Amino acid sequence: MRIINTLLYVKRVMSRIIGQAKRKYKKTFVSEFGLFMFFCLILLPWQWQSAVSFGLGFLSAFLPFVVFVLIVFFRKQIYSNQMTTFYRGEAIKFALTIIFVILCFKLFILMNFIVFFIGYFVALILNNVLPLIWENKIKP
Repeated sequence: MRIINTLLYVKRVMSRIIGQAKRKYKKTFVSEFGLFMFFCLILLPWQWQSAVSFGLGFLSAFLPFVVFVLIVFFRKQIYSNQMTTFYRGEAIKFALTIIFVILCFKLFILMNFIVFFIGYFVALILNNVLPLIWENKIKP
């Protein structure tokens, strides 16, 4: 009986933690997409090619991150299988990033590579910083 109560307690705690993570990443996605639109709209009046290059670089890091979070946090999963899900999500994120970067370089001929990688690194930084900011704001 004691084991069952312990398992039920662990399940409630894990559900609460996953719920907090879902809320945090929903806010992160909205914030990051808003910043993406802001950066692109600032660049657009000066040079549309730079805005497109920045946007493609940003999306090459942002979209795989969204897919990773959807796989890890928003899919119904068994708690004992979380590490496998995490590594599978990381592998898919890595593969999608490679595919997006290759597609951007092949399909957009007028690519400004420096601006592309600036957008890519801005998205990577936001992917790591925004969840930390929202973690302090969200209370159970």
